Amino acid sequence: MNLARHISHYFEKEYGPLLNICNLDDTDTESLVQCEKNLDRGFNRFAHGKEFFDFRKLADDLLLELYTRKFKRKPERRPYYAVLGDADVIGGLYRDPHKLCIPIEEFEEHEVTFMCPDHFHLVGLSKVKTEKSFGFQVPDDYDQEKYPYFGKLLTYNELHNGIRELKISTYLAERKRSNDWYRYVEAQIWANPNDLSSRYSDWIEVEPEPWSDGRMTHLQNYKKIKNIIYLRKNWMNNKAIPRFLNNTKINDGSSEILR
Repeated sequence: MNLARHISHYFEKEYGPLLNICNLDDTDTESLVQCEKNLDRGFNRFAHGKEFFDFRKLADDLLLELYTRKFKRKPERRPYYAVLGDADVIGGLYRDPHKLCIPIEEFEEHEVTFMCPDHFHLVGLSKVKTEKSFGFQVPDDYDQEKYPYFGKLLTYNELHNGIRELKISTYLAERKRSNDWYRYVEAQIWANPNDLSSRYSDWIEVEPEPWSDGRMTHLQNYKKIKNIIYLRKNWMNNKAIPRFLNNTKINDGSSEILR
């Protein structure tokens, strides 16, 4: 398996790149949730309320501990999140998604790390009790031999050398084949964000990819979805809905689902 030599950092155009919501205090987090929770996007995390971001902060804190144990040093800051290569499905998290593409060569070994599929499962592995779980968690039949990639914080070289032994290549192949949301390896950027922003200012507009949950395919490109809604309303007014629109379900304004 050829490993990509760049990472992609996805972000909301209005706010800009290289931000971590866990740096906000409770008041500012709640304010952001209230501003964003009813706005259209493919997958709206903010609709889950502050409870989601409390869980996210717990996962973030556990990642900081893991980084400290691995490198025998505390990180200088909370990380900024990206993926290895590209995974434009993540664009569905944003109203107006953009990304930065940064070569691996830009980072020292300790400045970018990787976890499959992302760091949220650290909460489940920690056995910390939470009222709700969010994100990708370890399965009920988890054991290290069957799922050796869980809990592993990897440098790029470790990922390159262990991608088969840790069964990450198998995981990615299966998830891409099923068009699952979690078809990526998360990257954590620990480098100075000001330095990166000064060198990488080319914001690339993202067209969010669809994903499937086994029963439905979720389309996330809201610029196109809004156009379909407009066309559908016009056709309905004329009482002659084309077949492709008639078979399209708009799900509560948060995603478009084709059965």
